[in-house]
Amino acid sequence: MAKVVSFSNQKGGVGKTTSCVNISAQIANKGKKVLMIDMDPQGNATSGLGLQKSKIKNTTYDVIIGRCDISEAIIKTRFKNLSVVPANIELAGAEIELQELDENLNFTKIALDSIKDDYDY
Repeated sequence: MAKVVSFSNQKGGVGKTTSCVNISAQIANKGKKVLMIDMDPQGNATSGLGLQKSKIKNTTYDVIIGRCDISEAIIKTRFKNLSVVPANIELAGAEIELQELDENLNFTKIALDSIKDDYDY
C-alpha cells in the first residue's frame, strides 16, 4: 500500500508546489513508484513536470466530478517512476459542484483506494 504525503497550507508562496515536485522527483529517482496528484487549479505542479495543461484530456477535476476513473487521468511523466494526475483551471469550479454531490466529498480516499497498490508514494 502506498504512503500518502500531503503538501498543504492556506498561504500562497510558501513552497508547496516546489517542494512537492522536487520531493516527488527525488523519491522516484530512488526507484520508488510515485503518483503526484495536482489539486491546485493553477496546475503549476502539472506544468512543472513538463506537461502542457491545454493538451490534457482528464484531470483531477474529472475524477472529482465522476467524469472519469482516476486510472484514466494518470499520466506518466518523462521522469522514470513518476506519474501525475494533472490539474487545470477547471478545478476551481469543483467546490461549487461538490456541494451538490455529497457522495464525492471523500473522493480522494475512494479514488486512491483503487490504485494504492500500484505506487509506493
